[in-house]
Amino acid sequence: MRRTLSFAALLGFLLVLCFHSLAQTPNSSSAGHKILIDSMVISGTQAIDSSELAEMTDALSGSEFDDDPEELQERVRDQFQNHGYFQVEVEKFEMKVIDPLASPKPVRVEAEVKEGPLCRLSNIEFTGNHALSSEELRGMFPLKTGEVFKKAKIAGGLQTMMKALASRGFLDAAAVLEPTLAAGSVRLGIALEEGHQYRMGKLEIVGPSEVAEKLQARWELEPGAIFDASYIRNFLDSNNSLLPAGFVESDGVRRLENCGDSTVSIHLQLVPDAQHDAQGRAKQVDCGETDRKKKS
Repeated sequence: MRRTLSFAALLGFLLVLCFHSLAQTPNSSSAGHKILIDSMVISGTQAIDSSELAEMTDALSGSEFDDDPEELQERVRDQFQNHGYFQVEVEKFEMKVIDPLASPKPVRVEAEVKEGPLCRLSNIEFTGNHALSSEELRGMFPLKTGEVFKKAKIAGGLQTMMKALASRGFLDAAAVLEPTLAAGSVRLGIALEEGHQYRMGKLEIVGPSEVAEKLQARWELEPGAIFDASYIRNFLDSNNSLLPAGFVESDGVRRLENCGDSTVSIHLQLVPDAQHDAQGRAKQVDCGETDRKKKS
């Protein structure tokens, strides 16, 4: 199965790997009705010992989720895949409400699971990489050859890899995952699409002139330099004393990519400015997605 993961999508949520989404931390503030897993019983497994099964159920018990049986089944699969049971199947699934008037509603979850064989990593192979060697990329994955294939470790390696590419200006980089299963092992092919290498464009700061001048003087990423996606966060941290109280990166920073000349301009907004904010949001474009649509 082929699945393309852009850098932006990878940081926006915990990635989708191979067949099912990686388990996420429950968010009690999201919309919709909520349930609380009071207890969980998993049956039907063949090879898993009781302590490992208890670890899986304990990871979900006591947690709050959206009232969505399909989502909960995915989370059960995630638990097994993060223990190496890559081909797990949830054959039966039932949520029994304990108290329908409570909020969130406590439920008892019963799942019949066929875990399949325990899978180990046979190899990770990279293609399409130019900015980083295959040896460098392989070193970013904490899973060694022969170890139990744990999805979370692959996810962590992918995130490290994509951040490394973004720090070298490849903001539109994407990875096509091609897992191959054979006799309890997984060979993972990772085909990279590096995309454009971006360079620094303009820095615009909206705020008190004295503060703006100081921040401009401290900004070291010169126009034309290879854009480092990690630089913004480091810059904000080292200059935190100059930022207004309550400054939030997601609200105060706009990263504007110019697909035409492969540059990135940064808009740093220290004071409320509806006009600049609207313009900044309007200019934000996913150049990588645009390129992929053209190719298709």
